[in-house]
Amino acid sequence: MTQGRFKRTTATNCSADATGRRHSKGKDKAAAATPSDQPLASESQYRSIVESTSDWIWEVDREGRYTFSNRKVADMLGYSIEEVLGRTPFDFMPPAEAVRIRKVFGAIAAARKPFSGLENINLHKSGRQLVLETSGVAIFDEQGEFRGFRGIDRDITARKQVEKELHRSCDGLEKKVKQTSLEIAEKQVALEHEITIRKHIETELADRERQFQSLVEALNEGFGIVDAETRLTYVNGKVLEILGYSSSEVLGKKIIDFMDARNRRLYEKQIGMRQEGIDTPYEIQFKTKDGRTISTIVSPRGRFGADGSFQGSFAVITDISAMKSAEKALRRREQQLREKTRRLQEMNTALEVLLRKREQDKTLIQKRILINLKRLVAPYLEALGETRMSERQRFLVEVLRSNLVEVMSPFSDRPLLDKADLTRTELEVANLVRLGKSTTQIADALGISYKTAETHRWRIRKKLGLNRRRISLMNYLSRGHDPV
Repeated sequence: MTQGRFKRTTATNCSADATGRRHSKGKDKAAAATPSDQPLASESQYRSIVESTSDWIWEVDREGRYTFSNRKVADMLGYSIEEVLGRTPFDFMPPAEAVRIRKVFGAIAAARKPFSGLENINLHKSGRQLVLETSGVAIFDEQGEFRGFRGIDRDITARKQVEKELHRSCDGLEKKVKQTSLEIAEKQVALEHEITIRKHIETELADRERQFQSLVEALNEGFGIVDAETRLTYVNGKVLEILGYSSSEVLGKKIIDFMDARNRRLYEKQIGMRQEGIDTPYEIQFKTKDGRTISTIVSPRGRFGADGSFQGSFAVITDISAMKSAEKALRRREQQLREKTRRLQEMNTALEVLLRKREQDKTLIQKRILINLKRLVAPYLEALGETRMSERQRFLVEVLRSNLVEVMSPFSDRPLLDKADLTRTELEVANLVRLGKSTTQIADALGISYKTAETHRWRIRKKLGLNRRRISLMNYLSRGHDPV
């Protein structure tokens, strides 16, 4: 049933849509009466190519309803041809996407010009979403009346996923690009075969060749053909854009004319593999007209005559210069980060060594000070305490002995006092308060008035944040922290 639908639709489209008009029965009979069945045979080959291509080839009328579809729609969307014909592309899209594409396609339909690279979300029959890339050309009849569009849909869901993952990691990107390029090259086999056939058929099929050539021009990748002597016989606009040359500057030239010595040797090796029937994607560089070097992935396919003779090859060319630059920048950045990490580790190690040495020096100095205090000061202070002294002298000796014990204690530093930013006099007052001395004793010891001593005590409490708290200043200073 599907095949019958294809025959009826294709017979109508191949005789009418490719030229923009429907032939009369008389002309069909005249064509059937020609000495050669070459047009009909070519048309049969064309239909075979349409059905064997890996892209979804379709036609819509002026209302946007599908009037033709190849079998690829079943693989791509899960629908049979019968389920697609008579419906519009928007019937296979999520509602929001259908609204968006209607606006975009409305402008395209109004302009009635070729379009390419139109990305749109479709729903598979199973319900999953996939992204298609749509390219097409307008169809006109012999009176110039608009009849609809003919085009190709390509499933780029995997490619869109790759583009998202590209921002997170460049690992495996080259492999994915090669894989994508290989798939594109395989999809072009039918188109290249169609172009070869059209060179040997009548004017009616030549128009069909131009229709499909416009599809090749709509590709986002470069496409070129070389003969057995590696001279370029065809390149699409993308190749000219990549190289920076005009068509007249490229066609007829050998492809190695656009390479340096190293890449020429690589290409000569690759063309030898084409002659042996080996078609493997490879990376190669081209020289542009302005002297730049462009890195590409070439997905080739050899061409052979009926007698098995090598007639040249064609290839899909993907510009990966931006990807190469990103990879190079990433590697350079990684190297810089590794170098910075290494230097930081070295600095950290050096700082650790210095800190350990500083602690060792600090401990050694402390030990020396304690030894000197015990040996050179403490004995004389004890001897002084045994002599006859006045009350004030005894008070000062007691303060000096307490301070000496505090200095020799391993817990002698007072971070709270350091942070409070006390003056020298305030530090002396705070030390005497910590020793339990009264305001009168502090005033006599320092030779200041009672009121001045009280003022110093008040300033110390304020700097320590105790002026509004019911906490003993002596207990606070002796403990070194707030009481629990």
